Amino acid sequence: MPRIFVIGALVYDIIFDVPDWVAPNRAVHARQVTRSPGGKALNQATAARRLGAEDVRLIGCVGDDIFGAEMMEALRREGVNVDQVRTLSASRTSIAGIVVKEGLPGFIGAPCASRQVSDEHIRGALAELAAGDILLIDFEIPQPQVMFALELGRSVGATTVLNPAPFFTRDSFVVDYLHLVDVLIPNRMEAQLILDCASDDTDDLASGLLRHGIKTVVLTVGEAGSILYEADCRIEQPAFELAAVDTTGASDAFVGAYCLGLSLGWQMRKSLAFATAAAGLACTLRGTMSALPSQEEVRALIASRQCEC
Repeated sequence: MPRIFVIGALVYDIIFDVPDWVAPNRAVHARQVTRSPGGKALNQATAARRLGAEDVRLIGCVGDDIFGAEMMEALRREGVNVDQVRTLSASRTSIAGIVVKEGLPGFIGAPCASRQVSDEHIRGALAELAAGDILLIDFEIPQPQVMFALELGRSVGATTVLNPAPFFTRDSFVVDYLHLVDVLIPNRMEAQLILDCASDDTDDLASGLLRHGIKTVVLTVGEAGSILYEADCRIEQPAFELAAVDTTGASDAFVGAYCLGLSLGWQMRKSLAFATAAAGLACTLRGTMSALPSQEEVRALIASRQCEC
């Protein structure tokens, strides 16, 4: 089985379930507080491993503190390879405060150690990357390092996957390296930011992204599910109807599950349905890493809905 290399952030999440959003000079009492290892790369690597990937390698940085130690231990229990996660004595582990109201999250991030991934670190960590492997990257590392990693991946014939999140403001630099991406997995807002386009039409957005040389665009569209686009292909997968309590880890479950499908050589429709089901299940529990589903849970959901995958 091809290996899955994941580059990005390890972030310790503290999640507050609140009845209302925080406002200046106003206290809001949380109904529940959940602590969980998180960060997009950690979640995506864990999702892929929990769903059945045999060899998942995580590349990133943590601080030399209790949060970093707890995340490293949790990853080892999951069977994720953390040989290329560096512990930095001069930096604190990244932390995110996540406020969830009626299932929808808001984020306050302190990136710290997760932003310290360097070209040198990436080059060493990808020394064994080979043709057929999956290289997954997100935007929780700086843009120059995103491009550097994609260039390395393309040079050895790996399948390059980019999840352009979190994406706060448009950076025209992004379009300069989209031709290095085999599979782009954005949501609607991220697609709009990349293209500097206000259109809500998913077909228009996908067409604009494909023109930059990307082979496959997989748009996640929240409660509507997901849509896959290639030059001569469009596959729509409706969301699975489930009672959502916290959508925080849904996109990471989707991306990890989709990369598992890539590594196993599944047909696109099967990968899309499997990833959409994983994302739906991640919404039914509070937390991030702790909410990621198992392969058995995803297969059971698909079977219960009589989905062809």
